[in-house]
Order: sequence, then structure tokens, then C-alpha cells
Amino acid sequence: MNLAQEIKNRLDIVDFISRYVNLKKIGSNYVGLCPFHSEKTPSFTVNKQKQFFHCFGCGESGDVITFYMKIENLEFKEAIKNLALELGLDADTLDESTKKENILLDINKLACEFFQNKLKNSNLALKYLEKRQITRKTQELFQLGYNPDDNSLLDFLLKKYTIKQLNEVGIVSNSYNIFGGRLMFPIHDEYGRIVGFAGRALHENQKAKYINTKETVLFSKQKILYGFDKAKAFAKDYLIVCEGYFDCIRLHQEGLQCACATMGTNLSDYHIRLIKKYTNKIYFNFDTDEAGINAMLKNTKVLGQLDAYVIEFNLDDAKKEDPDSFVLKYSIDEYKKQLQNAKDYFSFLEEKILAQYNLQNARLLHSKPIFVASAINAIKTAIDSINDPITKSLYYSKARKLLNLNLLQKNPIAQEKPKKKYTKNHYIISYLLKDPFLLDWIEDKEEFAKNFDDDLRNIFLKLTENNQISFEEFVSNLDKQSASLCYELYLLTNEETISQKRTNFLMLINAIEIEKLKKKMQYYLKEIAKNPENEELKELYRQTKNKLQRLKNE
Repeated sequence: MNLAQEIKNRLDIVDFISRYVNLKKIGSNYVGLCPFHSEKTPSFTVNKQKQFFHCFGCGESGDVITFYMKIENLEFKEAIKNLALELGLDADTLDESTKKENILLDINKLACEFFQNKLKNSNLALKYLEKRQITRKTQELFQLGYNPDDNSLLDFLLKKYTIKQLNEVGIVSNSYNIFGGRLMFPIHDEYGRIVGFAGRALHENQKAKYINTKETVLFSKQKILYGFDKAKAFAKDYLIVCEGYFDCIRLHQEGLQCACATMGTNLSDYHIRLIKKYTNKIYFNFDTDEAGINAMLKNTKVLGQLDAYVIEFNLDDAKKEDPDSFVLKYSIDEYKKQLQNAKDYFSFLEEKILAQYNLQNARLLHSKPIFVASAINAIKTAIDSINDPITKSLYYSKARKLLNLNLLQKNPIAQEKPKKKYTKNHYIISYLLKDPFLLDWIEDKEEFAKNFDDDLRNIFLKLTENNQISFEEFVSNLDKQSASLCYELYLLTNEETISQKRTNFLMLINAIEIEKLKKKMQYYLKEIAKNPENEELKELYRQTKNKLQRLKNE
């Protein structure tokens, strides 16, 4: 069994897609709003029995791997690798890019061990951590380390790896120890692999307080949340998103293990999809300075995608505290109280936007029009980032009441395609896809194939070639367009007993034959009208009429 098949065997498609789409069970299928196009009426359908999805609106379809590739915009190899890692399967192959990636991961792992060993003998770094009240247990949990400001790291790694490889992983820059003299934070991806590092300055002459690994094949700030590999196991109820490494570490040390941190970036679409795998509720706890507030204002894409809240410390002397300093100053219990008093994200958004334009204490209609217009546009921009039309309408309604103005709602919902009309031929193929042995009820298959247009005829002929293989295997051998049509048609008919399928199938065949006989009769009547003395035509007409009558009586 290959790796892709093993993944499909282990992942239930309904459970997996439910991470991204709210599905509702209808009959034997699960239905929701398609994540690949805008729609009002759910047309996205997931079939649990055969483990596939199909959207009747945009035509997207496939299995669990196809869905993951599409939703995360991944190539097949990358999708397989990520899913294998999630399932704990061996994703190693002979693929050169995978081999190279594994080497870079090994370099990071070895460097982390080096930093951890050096921390044990660094009074400077240990005293700094003691001052920050980070326990030895927490240091080990987050694998904190120290990188001496010398060539020892380079000498150590060059025993096994080339300078080119060290540059590719971003641990050095042209033999220069870029993290020298810094406290080291290994950065893990969601699977717990070390993909990069952050270094915190410990000397006054170091210009940047923090530096990160450059963007590499392993490390991208848009795909990583610091501490998420540890937080995801505790994030069922909610996730806390902070700004700083020590904020995240502090909360974990104090028992709030559902915390992670951004690394100087806004939440990306990738971040949101990552979070939604584990929870739908998120608390922002960014710094309460202007930069922190602006960062939260830029994360408006969480509206409509996550149940979002903002923690704002509301004690008189806590205006400039971050999570780390707040907990040290007040206690974790006081922090939990702030958590309970968090504002919903949209209320926070409105309040800050109105404050930005000095409108919070004034009647909007008596304020400067330019300020009111700017505030309204800012709120509209936030709401228009929401994909779900129902959630968007609710937020618009709330904004209208707040502003006492008639905000014009954009309608990003594309014109929905008219419902497709299905013929008897579509239903016949649907039954054959579910039960290929129904082909035995068709006497002359070659002649019967003439009833179909090109797309359906090709599927029908392929079914006649081999009716022993499963639906999954049959579809896997088709081109994308034909496979999509098969998924669509499979969902066209309800799940029925064998006798019900047989009865309905025979009725469809008879109905098609009746239509053909009626057309023949019309043809003969026209020809007889042209040539009333032609007895041969009259006989053919009588035979066709009798055959039609027999079929109607069956």
C-alpha cells in the first residue's frame, strides 16, 4: 500500500473537511457552504461512504488529499508529506527535495542541542533567565539555549555539514555567526520539527533586540506560530495569541498551555486555517501600545472565521503591560479574570476605529464628515473581509445601529449558477457507478452507448470494460473532468436497496426505449404521409407501436 492510500485509509474525509467547513448531515451525505467559491445556498457535498467531496456549484471534487491540496494551495508531494507527519507516518522518500529538507532539519536539531549544552555553562544567559523568572523545567520544555559569540557553533557543525548547507538553513551567513552572543529560542512547526531560531540580545552593543532565521524552505513567518506545537493539544476550548516569545512561555509556565505567539506578523490565512483545525475560539493579547493595537486592527480576517476576543488589561496601572509582565506583577489568577472580561473582536474593532478618528464621545452626524467617512470605510473594509454572507449581514446590521447610518453592503457573492437539469441518462450513469453489475440488464451495450453524449458515453464505455473494480479505483483512472462528473452523478441518486436500484434502473432503461420508439413512430408517420401506398413503412409503424405498447404495460 502506498503512502497516499494509507493516508486516505486513516483520515475520515468528513472529520477532516469539518476543520474547514461547517457540515450538516442531510440524508446519507454532509452538506455545507463551498470553501472554493462564494454561495448563499450550500452546494458542497461530502460522501462519507465513498470518502469524496463534490461541489454542485463550482464543480470542485476529489478525495481528502485533493481537498487538502486545494484548500492549502499545496502541491501533491507537500500535501502528502504534511498529512503523513500529522498521522505519524514515515514521509521519507527518495525525492531529492525531501532528502535536502531532512538534512536541514537535522542541522537545526543538532544546533539546538549545541545551544542547550552551552546554556548550562553561560552565567550571563542563566542569570538573564533567572531574572525573567523562567524555571529550568520551562527552559527544557522550550529547549532554550545560548549561542556563544565565537566560532564554536561553526566548528561544531562543519564536522558533519557543509558551509553551503549551513547557509541554506539560515544558521550562519557566509561563515558569520549571526546569532552569536544571544539567548536562543528554537522555533517549531505544528508537527514539532525545529524549522528556525530566534535570538534575543544579551549585550548592550547588540543593535537588534530579536533576530529570526531568514525565510528558508523550512521557515516562513506566515506559516509558523511560536509555541503552537505545544498549545494545540490544549486548544480545544480556546487559543491565546500573544506577540512575544516570553509572553507565550510565561503563560505556559503558569499553566495556560493554550498560548502561542506571532512573530512580528499579522495572522495569515494559513495561520487561521491552522488554528481552525484545533479550535474556533481565539483570544488576542497583543501589547496595548499603538503598534499592538494596530496589529489587532489588521487581523480583521478573523471576523466570520473565528469566534474572536481581545484581552485588554483594565487595571489603572496596567496600561503598558504585556502578558509576561502582567502575570509577574499581578498573578495568573488576575490574568484569568482579564481573560473572562475580554471584549468580542468586533466591539474592540469599532471602539478603536472610532477613537482613532475622535468620534467616540461625539454624535457622528455632528462630527467632521471626513472623519466619519474614514471611520465608516475602515469598519466596512473589516466587514467586507468576511466570506460567510450570513455573518457579514449580522455585522453590517450591528454597524448600522452603532453608526446610525445606512451603510451600503457590498455583495461579493457571485451570481450563482442556475441549477443543472439532469436527464434520464445522468440517472442511469449514477446507478451504474453505484452498482456496475446493473450493466447485465443491458443486452446490447454498444448500441445502448449511442444514447449518451460524449462525456457520458466515455464513462459508460469505461464501465463496460471492467465492472469488477471499486468506485474509488474507477474514478482514480479518469481525467479530472470525467472524475468530477462521476462524483457529481454518484450523489445524484439516493442510497437504496439492491431491489430498489434494480427497479428504478429498469424503469429508466424502459423510459429511454419508449422515447426512442415514439420518435421512430413520428418518423414513420411523416414518411407514410409522403407515401401513403408504402406498405413496408406501415408495417414498421405497426411493429413499433406494438413494441411501445408492450413496454408501457411492463
